[in-house]
Amino acid sequence: MKNNRIYIGIFLISLATLALEISLIRFFSISQGYHFAFMIVSIALFGIAASGTFLTIKKINNPLFFSSILFSLSVLVGFFITNNIIFDPFQAILNFEHVFILLIYYIFLGLPFFFFGIIVAYSFSRFQKKAGKVYFYNLFGSAIGALASLFFISYFHTKTILVISLIGLISSLFFISSATSKAYKKKIIFLLIIINILLFLIPLEINISEYKELSQALNVPGSRLIDTRYNSFSRVDIIESSFTRYAPGLSPSFNKMLPEQIGITIDASNMNSITKYENLDFIDYLPSSVPYFLGENKKILVINSGAGLDVLAGLKNKANVTALEANPIIIKLLKNEYASYSGNIYNRANIIWDEGRGFIKGNKEKFDVIIISLAGNVLSGSAGISGLSENYLLTEEAFDEYYDSLSDDGFLVVTRWLLFPPRESLRLFSLALEIDKEAKKTAMFRSWTTVTLVLSKTDLNQDTIEKIKDFSEKNKFDIIYLPSDFIPNKNLRFKEPYYYNSIQNLLKNKDEFYKDYIFDVSPVTDNRPFYFNFFKISKIKELYNMIGQRWNPFLDSGFLIFFVLIQAFILALIFILLPIKFFNKNKKIKKSPLVYFFAIGLGYLFIEVVFIQKFILFLGHVIFSSSSIIFSMLLFSSLGALYSQRSKIKKLTKIIFILFILVIFYMFSLDFIIDLFISLNLSLKIILSILITAPLGFFMGFPFPLGIRMIKKELIPWAWAVNGSASVLSPVLAILIALFLGYNSVLFLAGLVYLIGAIFSRPGLLKAQT
Repeated sequence: MKNNRIYIGIFLISLATLALEISLIRFFSISQGYHFAFMIVSIALFGIAASGTFLTIKKINNPLFFSSILFSLSVLVGFFITNNIIFDPFQAILNFEHVFILLIYYIFLGLPFFFFGIIVAYSFSRFQKKAGKVYFYNLFGSAIGALASLFFISYFHTKTILVISLIGLISSLFFISSATSKAYKKKIIFLLIIINILLFLIPLEINISEYKELSQALNVPGSRLIDTRYNSFSRVDIIESSFTRYAPGLSPSFNKMLPEQIGITIDASNMNSITKYENLDFIDYLPSSVPYFLGENKKILVINSGAGLDVLAGLKNKANVTALEANPIIIKLLKNEYASYSGNIYNRANIIWDEGRGFIKGNKEKFDVIIISLAGNVLSGSAGISGLSENYLLTEEAFDEYYDSLSDDGFLVVTRWLLFPPRESLRLFSLALEIDKEAKKTAMFRSWTTVTLVLSKTDLNQDTIEKIKDFSEKNKFDIIYLPSDFIPNKNLRFKEPYYYNSIQNLLKNKDEFYKDYIFDVSPVTDNRPFYFNFFKISKIKELYNMIGQRWNPFLDSGFLIFFVLIQAFILALIFILLPIKFFNKNKKIKKSPLVYFFAIGLGYLFIEVVFIQKFILFLGHVIFSSSSIIFSMLLFSSLGALYSQRSKIKKLTKIIFILFILVIFYMFSLDFIIDLFISLNLSLKIILSILITAPLGFFMGFPFPLGIRMIKKELIPWAWAVNGSASVLSPVLAILIALFLGYNSVLFLAGLVYLIGAIFSRPGLLKAQT
């Protein structure tokens, strides 16, 4: 009965820890940027790995109760400190000492995960023969935490931190062991719970970086924040500010005032606007209005519609508009709260909560125009060199699906931010070339800030070409490419026709151009969906000479992940090697447990990362993918761990081999399964995602608890540290490998490292002597 109380405590503290990790990722996405998610994951795993090394070199008698108390307190302290000490990427460049703020983040955000690791690692040592049961409660709690975090964020917003701390305090009640001090410890807990509840009465807001668009908008005199809305995957702010005048790529020919607009940001970035229904003449001066100058396009599909300038353009031109919007809060604002503000015009469009790929796949209609909308401003675009965010709307497979959904005389129109030196415009053009091999169906033009690609279902005839020229001339846009004669660099003059020249060089010999150009501008695929990554290792010296003075590495997710990889490698070495000197030097230490636990730690996270990334395409949003996959893998791994309690240790090699076969099966079949069912509704796809992941997750729950049962008790904290160290490295390694080789290669490597683990899983090897 006493052990059951501890198991419940492990369940609760595991729930709180996973909820904390996901919540911190969300909060840092809002306050700093999405690329800081890599750092949060690294900090969490760093704290967990450090706990194993600490317990290896420092023997502690029953730390469960006080570790759970310290977990709860450090959750609050870590959040309050890091929320009030904002890392300034520009200051870090000017003053390197500012980088030490990241060290503060690592220490104070890592502490809760450290105390959680103490609890679980100690429990494995104490209940070694029941390792499967301990692992079950650990993983089952984490699985529930993955779902609970979405509920907490939706309803408690920033005060989710208080909820997580409260759960940690409740867990400590189940770790009280001494009868003599039971009443005293309960009084401490109840006092802390009361203080925690009182904190709910205090306003608690996220401090947002001054470089994010929400902060910039509110800094303009006369600006005000009208409202803030939350759901499980976003924060939507509604702003009244002159900063929010939004018309990306607006022609210099337009010389009137823009109509009044209400600003909208998502996670304090991606600025968009709701336009007041008054003079909408400016719409005709936007690059994305080009299809309405090419003919009567009656049936329009707008993907990633945001607050709807592209929707407005279609409605103004009396088209039948279907708009896909991935955020239900935006749809509600357009159709309800701000319907009268926008003259109820959006109620004339069919606005659907969906993302592009799934809708296209399940929809049999043909569209005269498909528009991929642009959101945010040029500063929030892919200004970095090695952006590592996936984008499944801009891949070869996506363009094929759009093209197949066009009517016989249809057009695909994509507008993106204009970057210098040319890179995104070239990648966009390269995607079109995969369909239009001879470049006879493609046109491209630019404003000062945007570039627009037009891809026709048929070869561009002379009439259409003349209309594009007229549209560009009327709006003083500059043509980059047409399959006909034109004058480049005519209206918006640069020193040289940089964009025209780069397209011409690409057309001469695209393979040679992809190889020699300073940026990677080759087309991306669903297996390597890093549309915003332009970095080439072979060109790093040339790249630095070209833009070194204007490049801020701390705003570039590619640099940040390399930074995380280096520190993860150093920390992993420390956590793995430090315990060696604390073992008796006269006794031989075999390396088998190191290799085994490192391999299964690496393999587990490799698989999890790949599944999360691949299911983003399937489910349409990273939060749906990560919560579904993490929940499913942890839930079924917990069941596998529980079942492992009844398994004989000698079956471990066989189980790992089954795991390898499953990994190879998924490597070849997962893309086909996703493509087959992508058109289902979201609820069915989430259920299907959980079921698809279940077999693999179940067998992934066996290796760790069986390994714990096989090794010497003194080595258990060290095994926990080694496994945690592999977990610190694996998410970063998985992304970097996928960047160059694709996600299927990461999945194959996951199978291989599990096989390496199998080689070292024989009882004679794992029974390392100390």
